[in-house]
Amino acid sequence: MQKPKISPLYPLLLLLAVLTAYWPGLGGSLLFDDTPALAGNELVQIGGESFDQWRVAALSSNSGPLKRPLAMLTFAANHVAAGTFSAFALKVTNLAIHIFTAVLLYFLFCEILAVLDFGHDTDTRRQVALLAAAIWLLHPLNVSTVLYAVQRMAQLAGLFAVAGLLVFVRYRRRWALCSPPAGELFAAVLWLLLLTVLAALSKENGALLPWLIVVLEVCIFRGAWAGRPNRYLALAGWVLLILPVLVAALFMLLSPETLTAGYAGREFDLQQRVMTQVRLLWRYIGWICIPNINDMGFQHDDIPVSTGLFKPFTTALALGTWALTLGLVIVFRRRYPLLLLAVLFFLVGHSMESTVLPLEMVYEHRNYLPGMMICLVLASVVILSTANSKKIGLWYPVIGVIAVLWLLLFIRAQTWSDELTLSRINLAQHPESSRSNYFYANALLRHYRRGEQLGLDQSEKSDSLLLSRHYFERMYQANNRDVAALVMLFYLDSHYFTQLQERVDWLGKIETLVETRVLQPSDWNALATLFDIFSSGADVASESRVLGILDTLSSRYPGSANVLRYRYQYLSSRNLPSRELLPMLQQAQELAPGATWVYYAALGESARGQDVAGMYDSARLWMRHDPQRYSLHQLKFLFDDTRPLTGAPHE
Repeated sequence: MQKPKISPLYPLLLLLAVLTAYWPGLGGSLLFDDTPALAGNELVQIGGESFDQWRVAALSSNSGPLKRPLAMLTFAANHVAAGTFSAFALKVTNLAIHIFTAVLLYFLFCEILAVLDFGHDTDTRRQVALLAAAIWLLHPLNVSTVLYAVQRMAQLAGLFAVAGLLVFVRYRRRWALCSPPAGELFAAVLWLLLLTVLAALSKENGALLPWLIVVLEVCIFRGAWAGRPNRYLALAGWVLLILPVLVAALFMLLSPETLTAGYAGREFDLQQRVMTQVRLLWRYIGWICIPNINDMGFQHDDIPVSTGLFKPFTTALALGTWALTLGLVIVFRRRYPLLLLAVLFFLVGHSMESTVLPLEMVYEHRNYLPGMMICLVLASVVILSTANSKKIGLWYPVIGVIAVLWLLLFIRAQTWSDELTLSRINLAQHPESSRSNYFYANALLRHYRRGEQLGLDQSEKSDSLLLSRHYFERMYQANNRDVAALVMLFYLDSHYFTQLQERVDWLGKIETLVETRVLQPSDWNALATLFDIFSSGADVASESRVLGILDTLSSRYPGSANVLRYRYQYLSSRNLPSRELLPMLQQAQELAPGATWVYYAALGESARGQDVAGMYDSARLWMRHDPQRYSLHQLKFLFDDTRPLTGAPHE
C-alpha cells in the first residue's frame, strides 16, 4: 500500500479544527486568579504612553520570585491595545500562543525523529510529528491553560522551552556528524541562554530548559560527536541528568528547614506532599493518554493526601510502579528511545512544581510542557501500528484520534463559556471538593447580584440566592475547617437570611477555628472578606467579638502585617482619630516595609488630620522602601490636588 503524503491542506484543516473547538470558550469571563492578577492589578492596567508604565507593569506580579515580567508585559500590551482587559482578547492571545507553540513542536518532533531514524523515511516521520503536534494542540487537558488567561505564564514558558529545544537539536544534529567551529558553539550557547532566560521570566519552571536539553542528549544523541560515539560525552550526559537530583537531596539533608519552613501555611507537610505527588504523576499520565474529561476539572482538592506509604495503599503501588518503569525504560533505552525520552521529559518537566516546593497539590496546567513527549509516543504508536497494515488505511485511525480529541475539546471548551457553567460542571464532576462547592456558590451569588442586568425575575434571583447558600453549606459540610465557607455563610445570613428560625452562630465557629487552624492562603483571603463585611457599616457583629478575633490572630501571627491591616481597616471604619491609628500603621510598616497599603493609609490619615509634614514623611518612607520606584505614579496621583485621598489601593 502506498503511503499517503502530507498535503499542505492538513495543517490548515488542523488550524480550523482548533479554532472551532476553542471558539465557545473564548467568550467566557475572567476567572479565579485572573481578577487579582489582572482586573484587580492597577499597575498592569496601563495606557502605554511612557517607558516607566511598561517597567512597572512588567514587575507588577506577586507570582513567583522572578515576578514573571515577560508574561506581565504581554498582559499590559493586551490592555494597551484594547484600552481595558477584554477577556476575549486575552484568551485569543493565549490561543495564538498555543497554536504557535504547536508549530514549533511539530518541527521539534521532526528533528527528534530524524535523529533516531524513526520510521526509516521522511514521510513517516512527518506523519508522526504532525499527529503528535495535533494531539497536543487538541488535547482537552490544555483547556485550563489556554482559556484561563493568567496561565499565559505557563504557556510562554512552554513556548520558549520548545524553541530552546528546537535550537539545541538543530545545532546538535550537525555536531553529531562534524565538530563545530568555536563561533558556532558560542552562538548556540548564547541562544540557549537567552531562551532559558525568556522562559524563566515567563514562569520559573522555564529554568528547567537546560535540564530538558540534557534529557534530549541522553535519550537521542547518546554522546555522538563528529561522526562517532564519544563515551565520555555520553557519561557526562548521564552525570548532568542525575546531578540536580543529588544536589537537591544534599540540600534537603544539610538544610531541610529551608524547605519545611514553607509548609507552615499548609495543612500537609513535605513528606505528605511528595508521597501524594508520586500518585498524582500517574494520574496526570492517565489524563494525557486517556483524556477522560469527566475526571478533569479546575479544582481537585477532593484527591486525598497521602499520610503514609500505605495510606492510601496506592501510594506504595505508585512508587513501586515508577521504580519499575524507570528501570524498564533505561534497560530498553536503545530499542525504545522514545519511551525513555517521554518518561524522563515528563519527570524533569514536573520536577519544580510536583516535588518538594510547598505549592498546591494539583493543577492541570502543570502538564502543558511535561506532556509533550508523551504525545509523541502516542502518535508513533498510532502511525506505526497501521503503517504496514494492508487491511487498515493509515488515515482512518489518525482521523479517528483527531475527531475524538476535537469533540472532547469542544465539549470542554463549552464549559468555559461562562463562570456559572464552568463552576456547575466542575461541581458535578467533583461533588466532594469543597472548592468546587465554593466557586459554584460564589458564581450563583454573583448571578443573583447581576439579576437585573441579566433580566432575571424575582423568582429566578431568589433561586440563585437560595442555591448559593445551599452550596456554601455543602462546602462547610465537606470541610468544616475551611474559613471561606464560614465567612460566606455568616455574610449571607447577616445580610439576606436574617429571618431564619434556626440561626447558626457562624461567627462563633470562625472564632473557634482561628484559634486552632493553620491558616492557608485561601483562609487569609476569606478573612480579608470578613473584615470587609465588618467595616462596611452594617452592624453585623459587636465590637468586642471583632476585636477578639483580631486579638487571637495577633497572638498566633505576631509577625503578620495582614492582621494589622484588618485591625486598621476595622478601626478606621469606626472613625477613630488618626493619632490612635498611626501607631499601628507604623508597626505594619516595620513588619512589611514593602507593603503599599501601609503608606497609602498613612498618607490618608495625615491628610485627614491636615498634617502636611506627616504626608511628606510618609511619602519619603514609601520611596525609601521602593527603590525601583514601582509606586511613583501612585504618589504623583496622590498629590494631585484634584482628587481627595480616600481609601487604599489594591496590591
